[in-house]
Amino acid sequence: MSKLFTNKNLIISYSLIIFFTSLYFIFINFTNESGYWFDEWCTLLSSDPNAKLQTIFERHKGNFEKPYENVPIFYYLVLRFFFDVFGYTSENGRIFSLIFYFLSSTTLYFFLKSFVKKEESLFTTSIFFSSPLILWMSNETRVDMFVVFFVILNISIFFLVLKNDKLYLQFLLLIINIATLSIYPLTLSIIGSQFFYLIFQKIIKKSKNNLTIFFLILSVILYFIFNYDYFLERSLNRDYHFAKLSLNFFILYYFNIFFGSVSFGLVFFLLFLFFLISQNKKIIKDELLLFCIISIFLTYMMVIISSTLVTPIAAPRYIIFIIPLILIFIIKSLINLRYKSLFFLFLFSISILNLVTNYDQRHIKKPHTSEALDVISKYSVENILAVDGKRPQSILYQNYISTISNIKNYKLFLNFKEVKEEDIQTFAVLCLFKPRFAGNDSADKYEYCNKDYEGFVSFGEVEIPDFKIKFFRNIK
Repeated sequence: MSKLFTNKNLIISYSLIIFFTSLYFIFINFTNESGYWFDEWCTLLSSDPNAKLQTIFERHKGNFEKPYENVPIFYYLVLRFFFDVFGYTSENGRIFSLIFYFLSSTTLYFFLKSFVKKEESLFTTSIFFSSPLILWMSNETRVDMFVVFFVILNISIFFLVLKNDKLYLQFLLLIINIATLSIYPLTLSIIGSQFFYLIFQKIIKKSKNNLTIFFLILSVILYFIFNYDYFLERSLNRDYHFAKLSLNFFILYYFNIFFGSVSFGLVFFLLFLFFLISQNKKIIKDELLLFCIISIFLTYMMVIISSTLVTPIAAPRYIIFIIPLILIFIIKSLINLRYKSLFFLFLFSISILNLVTNYDQRHIKKPHTSEALDVISKYSVENILAVDGKRPQSILYQNYISTISNIKNYKLFLNFKEVKEEDIQTFAVLCLFKPRFAGNDSADKYEYCNKDYEGFVSFGEVEIPDFKIKFFRNIK
């Protein structure tokens, strides 16, 4: 009986409980939080498999249909291929993120197995799997989980090169570095961490890593050459950005967002500081801890310097890729402690409580699209007119509505002329009303939501967050 309660079995049990609890809340979030934000509408239109490649490139640069994209085009092309194979629906866009959420977790587990015991690697992965910001982003059609996967894969290949100094692995590192940067330029801090780590090893341990350093420098040079057009576009499209640096950043350094709330963020932040101070001598000797610290500090320095001198990038989602590094540092450090069993129990308890408390407690809840369709269904109306009085917002909004899987249960119209051409008795106007996305004009009166339609009379009106639904019937 005592064998069942060994540290190994307890850690495995903790991990499995966290995994299955997370899976339950992932299911809840996926089924209940169906709405898309404005930038997700942009992602959909930039990844449309029905559009020609030339059109996709034009949309990415910004045209009459939508604003330009800050993220390079690589992600949109991969997502476009996924849509082409599995269907162009908003739900599939979220499934794409979920796939890379699971791939990130799997890659993290196998990477850590080279440094810690299997059960400890499993536990670290489970904490990552349950981190609120990771959980939230896995349910959104954005680049975030795609980036996290490639960063973990990138670091895995980097350490593989350090252990097996083979020429083909050096070339593999060159390719993955260029790919990672081409997906998300802010990962430059990760590539920079590799460089500074190797320089440190060369000075302290007299390591012979000149070839790896050469390939790192080459990867950055080639990246800038291959992505010259992207940087030219970004320099020409400089405008206001919400991600300005504020004093709040210097209080918890986004740990409160990474881990769901101020209280839970404070727990992880204090653990990080505790191990940073208490393990300072071991950090220098431990290659994984040293790399994590260099990466974390370099990423935060990049945020501060860029937001102050170049362009604002001070948003927690922009550096989501350091969450696994923070967790690796904390858990790898506690393994060195005498009373590590108590720390594992503490982290298990905190993670479960965090999950239950914050699985859906994002700062602003997602748009209530499913609720809007449910309202229309309760009125027994089968025809929907999706309207928005602005361009290019109207194009993005109507495209999003047309990609919702449940819209197949209705007949969707994009303008009233189409409605007049059909012999229908009733229809619902699904109007975008006071949307909560960044940049919305609070002074807008939304007059287009209150207009009359010739030959029809209104018989009902319902307002929910982000939408106004008005019902009309034929007066003939």
